Amino acid sequence: MDIRSLITNVVPILTIIGWALGAYIVLLWAASVLWTYRDIHSRSDDVVVQVLAVALALLLPFAGVLLHMILRPRQTLTEKYERSLEEEYLRRDLEEKYVCPHCQRGIEPDFVVCPHCHTALRRRCAACDRVVDLTWSLCPYCGDAGISSTAAAAYQRPRSPEQAELVER
Repeated sequence: MDIRSLITNVVPILTIIGWALGAYIVLLWAASVLWTYRDIHSRSDDVVVQVLAVALALLLPFAGVLLHMILRPRQTLTEKYERSLEEEYLRRDLEEKYVCPHCQRGIEPDFVVCPHCHTALRRRCAACDRVVDLTWSLCPYCGDAGISSTAAAAYQRPRSPEQAELVER
């Protein structure tokens, strides 16, 4: 086998490998530009910053992405928003101990109705007229179950035969 024939057979293969490698590098560069665009778009609303970051990735093919990763803001816009919400809720917890379960506005502990959204927060006991939570089935102050007196009499156990006759009447 002659060296010339070997070179003539290898040159087209090396040319194809070179073109494939070049295409791969171009696609990798385009993907890095697209990644830079998406990343800066999720981290900043400023159009000038977005254009500069993408231009950096376009003009400096792989070094631009590295520079972008060094210079970009730490948090995404979503992370900033979630952090601000968390801080707001923590501040609200520190400032206002009682809040309406419906509108989340501050209320006083003895409010019966929310003054903002008119949601019923508590009820008054019919027997002792004290404020009772809506979830309680009976008043903890007087023991009243909030049912009518005839129904309450039917559920009570009579202590003596005379009381039993009164309940039956």
